[in-house]
Amino acid sequence: MQTISLSSHPRSGQLLDSKTSLRQRAVRFLSDRYAQRERPSVAAELILLAVIVLTAAWPLITFARILARIR
Repeated sequence: MQTISLSSHPRSGQLLDSKTSLRQRAVRFLSDRYAQRERPSVAAELILLAVIVLTAAWPLITFARILARIR
């Protein structure tokens, strides 16, 4: 787990403040995380998207084949 020291992160005082809303902390976490990425892996994201689409479409295709056999 990564720790944030007050000297290394300019907004760390705001992150530790209890008055900062959960939404603001989440947005700040995601923006900091993706801002540190040098070059996003487009291929990995496309493969993940393909897996999600196939997982969602597989039951529909199977159901359509079952209905075609019933006719």
